[in-house]
Amino acid sequence: MFFFFLRRKSCGDWRSGREHAAHPGYFDSSCWSAQVSNAFNGLQSSAMFKQKMLRATQVPMQELICDLRFRHLKVWREADFSCPRAVNKKAVAYHKWCGSFESGPRGSPYSIPFYLYKDLDKHVLRNFSRFRLRAHHLRVESCKWHGGPSICDKCECGEVQDEKHVLFFCKCAEVCELRMGYRDLFEGMFKTLRVFAPSRSEFIPFLTCHHSITDFEINAFLNQDSYRLLKFVSDLVSIFDTG
Repeated sequence: MFFFFLRRKSCGDWRSGREHAAHPGYFDSSCWSAQVSNAFNGLQSSAMFKQKMLRATQVPMQELICDLRFRHLKVWREADFSCPRAVNKKAVAYHKWCGSFESGPRGSPYSIPFYLYKDLDKHVLRNFSRFRLRAHHLRVESCKWHGGPSICDKCECGEVQDEKHVLFFCKCAEVCELRMGYRDLFEGMFKTLRVFAPSRSEFIPFLTCHHSITDFEINAFLNQDSYRLLKFVSDLVSIFDTG
């Protein structure tokens, strides 16, 4: 609607409203011209767009579109410099651990998530989406409405029970058993732990607290084009749904 409104006005059919826009009522928040003017707030060329509106001259639509996109992406630019564990925000966790880093036209990072192209069971699709969007029952999220600490209540690690923890570090027997069933997804990341195993061929189904894993590695893991990954994450979410 906003674009439609500006296209009509920028074509000259609002010139009769110039006197109204210049009227002191323009600064009244209930006035339509004030509401349109406020919509320009936060844009890099906000002052220029407001002047165009006041003078009833054509608004450069391409500049406006680019400016709107830049403002829209502000949340992701801020997330670039944040750590998901230091800043407990859904946008930061999604951007660092789940979002795609592929850039689209004019610098837009948006692309349709790969799993939405899959012919998935509805339960798997729902659970994987919930995990990505932090709409799950992990303590990092549920403590916000249930209260209490965000520390994992299923193992003795003493770590925050977030997506990173349950994917790789949680030592809960049920979670470890699940990883064993999907060991092909973890072989590469967990292979360095075999030096501590009684047998070098033995698979240890968790990372230790001394093992470092980067945000980039987590992102790469969750963006694998693999049905087994989707099913693993879905089963993982179900484990923590049961409490």
